Amino acid sequence: MSSKKKRAQRRPHGYCKLTHRPGAFVDSHIIPEALTRPTIKGNALFQYGEGPRPSRRWTSWYDSQLVTREGEDYLSALDTWAIAALREHKLVWSGWGDEITLGSLHTPINHFLGVREVRSIDTKRLRLFFLSLLWRAAASSRSEFKEISVPATDLEQLRLAILGLEDPDLNFYPIQLTQLSSKGIMHNQTPYPDIKYAPNLEDPNAPEYELPTFRFYMDGLIAHVHREMPPSYNVVQLGNLIVGVDFSLVLSTVTFEDSLQAREMLTVLGSYEAHPSEGS
Repeated sequence: MSSKKKRAQRRPHGYCKLTHRPGAFVDSHIIPEALTRPTIKGNALFQYGEGPRPSRRWTSWYDSQLVTREGEDYLSALDTWAIAALREHKLVWSGWGDEITLGSLHTPINHFLGVREVRSIDTKRLRLFFLSLLWRAAASSRSEFKEISVPATDLEQLRLAILGLEDPDLNFYPIQLTQLSSKGIMHNQTPYPDIKYAPNLEDPNAPEYELPTFRFYMDGLIAHVHREMPPSYNVVQLGNLIVGVDFSLVLSTVTFEDSLQAREMLTVLGSYEAHPSEGS
C-alpha cells in the first residue's frame, strides 16, 4: 500500500465545520499557500503572530480538522480565482514579476503614501474571498488564531455565504485594502485585532473614531476587515473604498520601508536574531 493511501486512512474523521457533513478531514490552509511562499523556492519563511519571536516554516498555517474534502473544494475554488485575480491586477507581490515597485499603477501622494484604482475585477467575489479568510481564522482551533473571534451568529452567516446560501449585507464586516507599493522581505503574519482611526464626518472638530478591525496580511497586501463602523459612516456612500460596493476598487498604498508591516516585522526579526535558538 502506498504511503499516500496510508496517510489517507489515518486521517481523522468528523463533521466538516463548513458543510456540517461527516467525512475525513483534509489539511486546509487558513491563508492560501500560494500567497505565503518564500521568494526563493525551498527557503524557509519567517512566520510570526504568536509570542515575541518568529518561527521558521516551510509552509503556512493549516488546520487539519477544519474541513473535509467537500468543504475544501469550496475554499479551493475561491482561492484559485482570488490568487489569479490578485496577481493579474498586481495586487500582490507574486504578480509583479521582476518589478520592485508599483510604478505608474498608483498615484503617489508623498514619498511613501499613494492611492490606486483597480478596475475590471469582480469586487463581490473578492469580498467573499476575504470573508472566507475571516471564517477560516475564526473557525480554526489553531492557537495562532485565538484572537480572531466573532459571534456565533456571524460565524454562521460567513459559513452560509461561502456555501452560496446567503449574501451578507454590505455593512457585514466591510473590507478596505492597503497595498505595499515596494517589495520587501517575504514573511508570514497571522491576522490580529487592530484599531484604525477615521474622522467624525458630522463634526470635524470631534475626536477621531476608533475603528476595530481584523488585520490580514498576505504577499504585500493588507485587508482591514472592519468589525464595526461609526454611526456617521454609510458603507454604500463610501463606494469603491469598500470591497464589493462598486465595480472598481480604490485602495491606499504605502512603501514597504515606511509601513507598519515592516516595522512590526523588523521588531520581531530583531528578537529572533537575539534569540536564534528559541525561534526555530
